[in-house]
This record gives sequence, C-alpha cells and structure tokens, in this order.
Amino acid sequence: MSHIPMKADPQDPLGPREPESRVAGSAAASARLALPVCMTIGVALAFAVVVAWFPKGYAAWRYPLHQIDAPAHYYFIRRILDEGVGAATHLWPNDAYYPPLFHLLAAGLVAVSRLFGCGVTIYTAFNVVWIAGAGLVWPAAMQLLASYWTCRGLRDARAGRAGRGEPHDASVVPAPAGAMVPCALTFPCTMALVVPLLSVASASHPFQMLASGPLVAYGLAFSLLPFWLYATLRLFDAIAARAPRAELVRWIAWTVATGALTLFAHPRMAFTWLLFIGPFLLLRLPWRLILAAAAACVLGAGAFFAYMVTHYKSGRYFNPGDWFHTFVPNRTVPDALRVFVTDNIDGPAGIAMAVMIIASLAVAIATVVGSSIVGRRVPAEMNGGAVADYSATSDRALHRDAVSVLLVVALFALLYVCSTALTGWFPNIVAAAWYRAETRPLTMIPLAVVTLLVFAASALHATAGRRMGKGISDATAGAAESDDTSVSADPADSAASSASFRVAPTRRMSCSRTLSAVLVAAIAALAVGAQFGGVYYEPDGPLIGWGNSTRARLASDVYANMMLTDNQPDEQLTDTKYTILADVARTIEPGAAVISDPLNGSMYGTAAFGMNMLYPIYNPMAEKNGAIFGAVERAFDSGDRTSLLDTVCPIEPDRPEYFLVMGGQAPSLKMFTFRQQYDPFHREDLIAQYVADGTLVKVRDYADRADYAKGWALYRFGCAR
Repeated sequence: MSHIPMKADPQDPLGPREPESRVAGSAAASARLALPVCMTIGVALAFAVVVAWFPKGYAAWRYPLHQIDAPAHYYFIRRILDEGVGAATHLWPNDAYYPPLFHLLAAGLVAVSRLFGCGVTIYTAFNVVWIAGAGLVWPAAMQLLASYWTCRGLRDARAGRAGRGEPHDASVVPAPAGAMVPCALTFPCTMALVVPLLSVASASHPFQMLASGPLVAYGLAFSLLPFWLYATLRLFDAIAARAPRAELVRWIAWTVATGALTLFAHPRMAFTWLLFIGPFLLLRLPWRLILAAAAACVLGAGAFFAYMVTHYKSGRYFNPGDWFHTFVPNRTVPDALRVFVTDNIDGPAGIAMAVMIIASLAVAIATVVGSSIVGRRVPAEMNGGAVADYSATSDRALHRDAVSVLLVVALFALLYVCSTALTGWFPNIVAAAWYRAETRPLTMIPLAVVTLLVFAASALHATAGRRMGKGISDATAGAAESDDTSVSADPADSAASSASFRVAPTRRMSCSRTLSAVLVAAIAALAVGAQFGGVYYEPDGPLIGWGNSTRARLASDVYANMMLTDNQPDEQLTDTKYTILADVARTIEPGAAVISDPLNGSMYGTAAFGMNMLYPIYNPMAEKNGAIFGAVERAFDSGDRTSLLDTVCPIEPDRPEYFLVMGGQAPSLKMFTFRQQYDPFHREDLIAQYVADGTLVKVRDYADRADYAKGWALYRFGCAR
C-alpha cells in the first residue's frame, strides 16, 4: 500500500494537519542522532574507566616504567626524536625493524609539544599514547565490530528500501515503518553504550599489555584489530551479495587501509586476524575465493618460515617437539579454562561472566541447530512496504555467523590453553606465532568473549524482531483486504487503519522479546558491575582484593614499577641506581659510549638520561649490524688488554668509552634466556686485572652510595686518543 499524505479538511475543528511523512521524517531524523550519541557516550564511559584505572601520582609521569621491555620502548622513542622519522625503519639497536607506530605517535607528541614550548617528556608521551589507545581506540573498535551484528537490522532495512527503488531518506518512509524507527534503534543504542564498557572490564586487555612487558606496540595493534575485522566482514557481505562495484571497491579499500594500519602497528597481528576471520571466510565466500585465500596463506607461511630461518639460526625447526624447550607451563588446564570463561575477571563479576558465556554458547548452538529459540524465517518484504528487522538473507547469515562465532571461541580457547598449560609438539605449533607465552593469547580473550556475548544478544533480538515482523505482516495483509487502494481522510477511519499495525504479541513473540531483554539487561549489568573492585594493604603487608581485583592489582603493580625506592636493592631500577645513572650522565662527555650489563639496570641510562649505552635494551641482538655487541663481550672475557681496547675504542672514534659496574643482574630480568652472555662484565678478577694494567681507569666510585654497592664504579677505557 503506497503512502498518501492526508489532505486538510477545511471543516475539521482541529485545523490543518501536518503531513504524516513530515512527522515520520522528523522522528526518524531525531532517531538517526540517537545511535551516534550513544556510541560517543559509550566510548567516553570506557575512556573514563581507563583513566581512572591508570596509576595515580607524580611517579607515573616523572620516572620510567621499569619492566623488561620498557627501556626498549623509551629507546625507540628517543631514537626517532634524535634521528628523525627515517629511524622508524630500523629502531632496534642492531638496526633491525621493529613495529614503530606506537613510538612514532609518542615521538610526534613530544615534537609537537616542543613547538609550543611545553616540553612533554617521553614518559608523558608514552603514557598519553597508551591511554588513548586503551581508552579510545580499543572501545571504539570493539563497538564498531559489535555493530556488525547489533545494527544488521538497520542495514537490512536500508538495503530493503533501496532494493525496491525507495530512497534511503527516512522522511519518505511509510508511517508504520517510520513508527518502528525508535523501537528498532533501542537495541543497537543500548549495545553501543554497553560494549565499550564490556571491552574494558577484563584485566586481559588493554591493561595486561601495560603490566606485562609492557607490550605496547602489540597492544596498540590489537586495539586496532577490530576495525580490520569489521571492514573484512563487510567486504565478505558485499562479495556474497554481489554488491555493486562501487560498494565492493569501497569495502576493499577500507579492508586494505585498516589492515595496513594494523600490520604497521605490529605485523604479527595477521595471525590473530586470520584465526578470527578464518571461520567466516570458509562459510561466507565462494570456493574459488576460499582456495585463493588458502593459497595466500600457504605462501605467507612459507615466507614467514623463510624469514625465521634466515634471521634466527636454529637446528630445531623441523622438530617441533624441541621448540621452546625452556617453556614451563604456568597454569593447569582447568585453571586456564577458568580464566577464559570468566574473561579473566574475578569475584562475583567473574562468576556472572561465566554464566553469561555459557548462556551465550547455548544461544549460539541453538541458532546453529535451528531450535525454536531462533524461530522461523519470514519474508524480507511485507505488505505495505514495512521491512522486517532481519530478511531471509540475514537469517541465513545469522546461521553461518553462529557457526563461525562458535569456531572462533573454540580456536581462541584452544590457543590460550596451549600457550599456558600444555607442552609438546602440538601446543608448540599452535602457539608459535604468539611467541609461545601466555601474555599475547591472554590479550585475545576479551575479543572472543565480547563477540560471543554480542552475537548471542543479537540473535535473540533478531528472533524477537522476526516474530514481531511476522505479526505486522499478518496485520498489514488483513488491512489490505479491506482497503487496498486508498487511505480514508476520515479521522475515525484513519485511526482504525493505524490500529491495524498495533499487533498484539503472541506468546512466542513475548517469550523472545523477554529473553532478548533479559540477556541485554544482564550484559549491561555485567558491564557496569565489572568496573568495581580494588585492592588494599593489610597492616602486615598482604595485598587484599575485592570485586574485580585482578584488574586493580595490575594498576597497583604498574605504579609500583614506576616508583623509585630501595626496598629491593637488587632490582633493575632503584632510587640509588637512578641517582648513580644521573651522576654518570653528568660525568661523561655527550655521546660517549658506556658499556655495562643491561640486566643490572644500566640500560635505563638511555631511557632516563639519553646516554649512549652500548646495550640500551636487554637484548640488542648480534644479527645484522649488531656484531659489536658479541665482539665486546668476547673481548672483555678474553683477559687480553690489546684485544679489548682494539674492540672497544673504535665504538666512538672521537669520544672516550666507559665501563660501569652497578651490581648483579636483577631478579626480574633473569627470565632472559641468553643472560649468560653478560657474565664477563661481572668477573671481579678481570676487572681488577684491567685496572692493574691500565685498561680501565676509575673515574667515579659509588661504593659509598649504599652498603650493598661494594665495587660499584665508573671506569674509562684507556684508549689512546
């Protein structure tokens, strides 16, 4: 039935009436603003959570974060600032490539601040970039990925109108369809508010990335990944629907752009993208494209293997059982599964999360098997031009997505269990691309969990929408039988006609809507409830947690690694060591090289004071242009004065070279597999010999700085200048 605006009746006591299309258009225009507003509010709430979590106090902005990878990230930022943007292609001390996006952003922030005379420190820039990635990029990316399912009904409605040659402007939508707009937006708007909060509920990501490593480059890439996943899924939709060329090209461009940005942030994110998108690819695309994708994967695997063989020498490549031979499981299988099903949330919120995941798995399985909880498909078009939330095409897509989401959850769970609880050739192969350790697969848990919860809520909402649509279709058909040519101008007849669209919900429709509302309400309550939790110290010192305390403990741990104390004098950066490094920086000439074991904390000389430490990170690597690192270690260990000076003195031809003794290797850094390579720098007999023969000349004595600082000193090599 076509829409015909009612004409004004001069005898009507109510006076002229505004055409229905204009009223509907005004309502739809207001409704169109609701979703962007909800999305903005949702991301803002998530950002507030991240800012509230971030460690408080001056130490967070004044001192470097002292964890095993932190000096490397500060070094990369300093190198870009010192050498320019071109340094981003060879950030590693041996001039090897390291993903530079995070460091480019931080260096750019420092450079811009200098233009305005603010002088932002690299610590501040580091923190700001992390907070932006964790509090803005990640929640917005997950919100967009979730909208692939939560907004599918709106996209289908627009596609349905376009398919009938109707314009997309809601102002010309028939009144009944226009009346459905605010209702249709309720679900996506609610999820737009909830998903960002849900994405920052778990300690696994983004918070774990700052507490472990910190793995900020990998964490930023993972935060960008959902943008790439969303663009890829929309591209699959366009291919499956044989969309017009312009739309196909648009989604190809978005997929390439988001993929390039994500891979620029960290190339290994390709493995996580493939693990997530693989099931969708197999169930969505034609066989020719599936075979082409498989061939591309084989070629990519071959290239990756060639890279590993040529860059990392080993005789174990063809014996997977011997890969990662030093790996020791840190969890049992049941404990690993517990972490996964609770989304690494503890307390009541973790239990609620486990219940929600089990319920969502049940919904997804029911969708696959065609249970009555999903209901039957209804026609895409209904009499009167109204469009159901989900068309027949969308219903088939929902069924395929259910299988895909279940496979994604299973694959992510398998990867996590293999990375943390199992040993042998099979888990070695499965977890190899993620460095075999738990940290990176742990980050992936929220992506799988939030996707599952969103899909389950969308599936139930789709069921309610289809049954409502079927009721409206039946009512519209009944109305068409009585009047199929015109619309009465009589107000009473008009009211009766409008009433035909008010469909009394059936029992099954009511049940579907109730289940959908309950699940959405439960997800919303979980997203809010998981934000509460904290830690406190008892009088005797133990750290006690309540609520979502795992995430709160991470904040406490991070801040502890930003403060300078001497409570653990053998750790990598203490108040005494920081003071000594500051004195070294004042003592030596600008640009002079300083040799020391980086695992005693001396590597922070570059991070904190910009000194030219020969070993500015814990593992500078001897490959490529890093031969000097191994050469210095061997020459120092030789005990031969001539060999040592011939190796050390050319490091900086026009500046002196120094040697710093500052204690043993920090316990928290002994996880480094090849730490023994620095043992020669701790041989007291060699140091005494070199002092006796003039190879080393003491410049500063730091033995009086603490009772444990015996032998700590700064020496200058006896190079002839």
